[in-house]
Amino acid sequence: MSALQFDMAKLGQQLTGWDAKDGSAAEYTSAGSNYRTYKPSVSPTPSGGLFISTKLDHIRGMAADDHAQVEMEFAANGFIASSRVAMTIQGHNTLDTGLVAGAAGTGGTVFGGPAVGAAATAIAELSAKVLNSLSKFITDISETGGRANFPAVVRMNMNCIFASLIPQTPFAVFGAIGAKWAALGGASSFLGQPLTNELTTPDGVGRFNHFQGGSIYWTPQLGAHEVHGSIRDKWSSVGWERSGLGYPITDETTTPDRIGRFNHFQGGSIYWSPQTGAHLIYGAIRDKWASLGWERSALGYPTSDEVDNPGGGRLNTFQHGRIVWTPAGGAVVR
Repeated sequence: MSALQFDMAKLGQQLTGWDAKDGSAAEYTSAGSNYRTYKPSVSPTPSGGLFISTKLDHIRGMAADDHAQVEMEFAANGFIASSRVAMTIQGHNTLDTGLVAGAAGTGGTVFGGPAVGAAATAIAELSAKVLNSLSKFITDISETGGRANFPAVVRMNMNCIFASLIPQTPFAVFGAIGAKWAALGGASSFLGQPLTNELTTPDGVGRFNHFQGGSIYWTPQLGAHEVHGSIRDKWSSVGWERSGLGYPITDETTTPDRIGRFNHFQGGSIYWSPQTGAHLIYGAIRDKWASLGWERSALGYPTSDEVDNPGGGRLNTFQHGRIVWTPAGGAVVR
């Protein structure tokens, strides 16, 4: 079981990117005022959770004289254990909420989006405390702009931090499959979280994990390769590794013409493009197409799987023609 993790890139994306201050901060506009959030420090806790601390600036012209320090501690299950906000306005220490107990032990938390349920309640209570404490100060300085909006910006950042948590998973990913998953970006990649433990394939030869966005298959001879999307769906439809294609020998890869995608397998290939979908091609017909230049040949992409030819033999149709194979004549373009 993996520990709670944090997706720094996702937090940056929610805040328009870590492009400010030499890549250490994000700058954005809210309610007509400019704000800056610095990359947070992230530390594991002894219980398997995370302690996250970040600084926010309200930028007024060339000066950033309004600041907030936000600290959030999460339990291993993603619940908010405690949080704290300290704010400095016009260079004066205006507010320190102190540690506020969160929502540990209560339900309703959902990862991957805005805080909901117990997490939303904990964040709302803290931001309300910030707003209430600042309201008299804001009224005294007759502030209706960025400073008045600062508590809402603090709350938005807390929601974004929560949405960037990567929860622990009950499924085991290890060995060569785990190394491949990690190399692709782990839970932050297009594969996402595992949906299964590592399992033995039905043919008894290989191993696999299914993920939210695809699968990784491994054999001792071929190593670990990922397959996903329409290509994975096509491979699944013909029988996975027990089909004539066998196991993948490449990850899904962009074609040289930059339009389509493909996986090569032990017994052939599956090619996909937005215009033609995913189709399998193998044997002498595949060899012929390869000799002509694959998708960059005059034929373009396959528009069918290999099928029986009404006149005998086998065929694949393509965007601009077809290849027909017969025992007597071999593979011929028509």
